[in-house]
Amino acid sequence: MVVKLASKRWKYFSEEELRCKGTGELKMMEEFMAKLILLREKVNQPLVISSGYRTPEYNKRIGGSSKSAHILGQAVDIVCSGTKAHTILMHALELGFTGIGVKQHGDHKSRFIHLDTVKTGVEGIPRPWVWSYK
Repeated sequence: MVVKLASKRWKYFSEEELRCKGTGELKMMEEFMAKLILLREKVNQPLVISSGYRTPEYNKRIGGSSKSAHILGQAVDIVCSGTKAHTILMHALELGFTGIGVKQHGDHKSRFIHLDTVKTGVEGIPRPWVWSYK
């Protein structure tokens, strides 16, 4: 007899958009997802996720940092620009996201805000921290 486990569900977010794009694995931290749901409710509009969980192998293959919060299941990249990006940043700071990466140049479809909740004191990952992408 095969028992099929119920899949995890998070209000506003599909498992598909959060899965590793390379392997399909899904290991998002519940505490992170709770904060992301609060952000979605404060922004009061859909948040399109371009990257969620990443396996260490996939993260390395795409050139991600070896210390990426994506491999911890504590990060997402949200497709946004302009006023929406500003609103997301404002609320992310209020909610205590500790890592904020900003890519707001180039084609609008490729612009995003990275958010994570890595704790202060994790070796090799300075937090709180804000950075921009080239």
